[in-house]
Amino acid sequence: MTFEQEGDSLTVIHIAHPKKYLLLPIEESSAEGQVRLDTGDPGDTDMDIRLANKKVDYYVPFALPEGADSATVRINRIGKNAVCWKEIKLSDTFDTTNTEKFRPIYHHTPLYGWMNDANGLVYKDGVYNLYFQYNPYGSVWGNMHWGHSSSKDLMHWDHKAPAIARDTLGHIFSGSAIVDKDNAAGYGKGSIIAFYTSASDKNGQIQCMAYSKDNGDTFTKYEKNPILRPFDGLKDFRDPKVFWYEPARKWVMIVSADKEMRFYDSQNLKDWNYLSGWGEGYGVQPR
Repeated sequence: MTFEQEGDSLTVIHIAHPKKYLLLPIEESSAEGQVRLDTGDPGDTDMDIRLANKKVDYYVPFALPEGADSATVRINRIGKNAVCWKEIKLSDTFDTTNTEKFRPIYHHTPLYGWMNDANGLVYKDGVYNLYFQYNPYGSVWGNMHWGHSSSKDLMHWDHKAPAIARDTLGHIFSGSAIVDKDNAAGYGKGSIIAFYTSASDKNGQIQCMAYSKDNGDTFTKYEKNPILRPFDGLKDFRDPKVFWYEPARKWVMIVSADKEMRFYDSQNLKDWNYLSGWGEGYGVQPR
């Protein structure tokens, strides 16, 4: 690795014949820096990571392109005297052995990182897929991805790579997933289609989709995302729940829209029509 300083807070790391991971040293009390794998693609996205300034609390793996001759990583907002520059490592392995005294044994937890809401729970071909809100770069909220684990009995879990990663549209917030048994979306019968909220200050909260042709292990984001925006510029517009409504032979999406729920329908899972809203004025309302 070679380190190129550009200004007071931007460092470019040039890596020849990269290994599988760049192991990043984390200090939880540090301010967030920005770390980006620079491939030259417009979709390259900064991740907010608390790199070690004075001490190292633990490491997280930052995946590098497999089989590449070189890789470039740009790190911004980290001072030149931070301890992380001496502690960053290259490695082909990352130890995920769980040794924490209070880690649950029966209930699902990721191997490392931070998680909350379960997303996209879907069953196909004898396998239960559990996706969840996930930060692979720290033990606090941030960099929302869809983490992924699968199981055949809902007790023993195989931990997979994150299924849907944060991108230039925003964090990957909560949502749902369906098995497209009749190929409504056009990606093949039995494809798994995921619906999620992309959230950012720039774009607000918008609904997006991605599809999987390998039973939910990897997803490709729909090239025309977003598939749905709030028609009135609403700030809180998230967490799409999609299901098949047999009596009307159509797909239905319910979206949390501030103080109400909004209902939409679709035949192809891409084009959604507003039906109605329900709930505004009911229950406890903020003043």
